[in-house]
Amino acid sequence: MRAPLAIFLLLLPLAACAGKTPPLDACAANAMCAARRAEPQLLVPEHSMRHGNDLVLLPLHGEKLIFTDNGKACEDADIEHCVGYALVGFSIPAHAFVVEIFYYEGGDFLLLDSGSGRKTPLNGLPVFSPDGAEFLVAPYDDETDSGPNNLEIWRRDGDGAVLEWAHPFKQAFAEDPSLEQLYQVAVSGWDGNRIRLVLTEPGTSRRWTGSIIRDAQGWHLFAKSPPDLRQSGPR
Repeated sequence: MRAPLAIFLLLLPLAACAGKTPPLDACAANAMCAARRAEPQLLVPEHSMRHGNDLVLLPLHGEKLIFTDNGKACEDADIEHCVGYALVGFSIPAHAFVVEIFYYEGGDFLLLDSGSGRKTPLNGLPVFSPDGAEFLVAPYDDETDSGPNNLEIWRRDGDGAVLEWAHPFKQAFAEDPSLEQLYQVAVSGWDGNRIRLVLTEPGTSRRWTGSIIRDAQGWHLFAKSPPDLRQSGPR
């Protein structure tokens, strides 16, 4: 569960007065703090920059895009208007920026074409294929509605993206009835028509590997947890 954004924003003035940034452990526990700490590594002067509360993106052929934090609303617990932004991805092969939007609780993602600036809403952080032509989204958020799918593969289409394949949340439990809760998914590799996965059942030590493989009929998920793991996974 994400810590409310307001907590992090309230810490900022205190940290600034002390000439310090929030401690690494405290920052890691807050999604926005961790994203903003990592953001400078993704900023490229010709394409993106930050000026205080403003994240500025410069598409090659489109208009300048400015995303402005509303920290005052967060400090005032104005849940409706509390918002913050962080650049969390920039892929040259995919010609795309990725911006994460943080609300008082939960958040969203935007894929933005680095040429036109066109925005495509997503339900999770995209992981791009090596050539940037496709990307996997694995939504997992216990605070907000992340849609009906726990896995999605998208294909870049012009300056946008189209959904190519989806795996519904409910299907995960039908395929693996022993699951007590939905697994989280991380990509460990993408080799042509095979996406290698590491799956973890939150709150347990249960971890296993899986794949999404493409054949002539399309993409297929192979992610069922091994029987011995289901029997013995300690809490």
